[in-house]
Amino acid sequence: MRKIVIGGMTAALALSLTACNFNADDKPAAASPSSPAASAPAPSQTPSSGATSPGNGSNGDSGNGSDGSDGSGDSSTPRPQHSPPSQGGGQQITSKWGRLRYVAPGKFSVGGVVFFTATDTSLTIAGGTCPDGTPPNAENSKCGIDGIDEWAQRAPHNVNVHFSGQTATSIMETQ
Repeated sequence: MRKIVIGGMTAALALSLTACNFNADDKPAAASPSSPAASAPAPSQTPSSGATSPGNGSNGDSGNGSDGSDGSGDSSTPRPQHSPPSQGGGQQITSKWGRLRYVAPGKFSVGGVVFFTATDTSLTIAGGTCPDGTPPNAENSKCGIDGIDEWAQRAPHNVNVHFSGQTATSIMETQ
């Protein structure tokens, strides 16, 4: 237990030192001579600091790689710093078109986006019968979602799905 606490404190300290060294991009050479192992990666710190995501990976691993516990603590450092740029660019998707694929009961994907269905999800079909085997509403071709799991597995369906969070609000089959 003591080793875990000390390792955690060491990782936190290494993270704070890495952050301080990372912000001082103009002076990475001042920190490099103190440890011979860090002097070789110091030139890569300066050019890679322009690109935030790749720079975080090399700075975190090489900045404190001389100690085994620091290296494992720093391996968690690049992940949070690398993930936000890729997640920050992503926005919540409001609609997606593609082939409807069954994932699990009540869970589907379209165009690489996984979503869930709810009892109030509206389903509009392009032709044929509803998933539960009944004819669609004559006015608007809307169906209930009962039997949608089997319907999605039986035949390919191209659909346009509108989302609210991770739940589909409407699924419209296209031809």
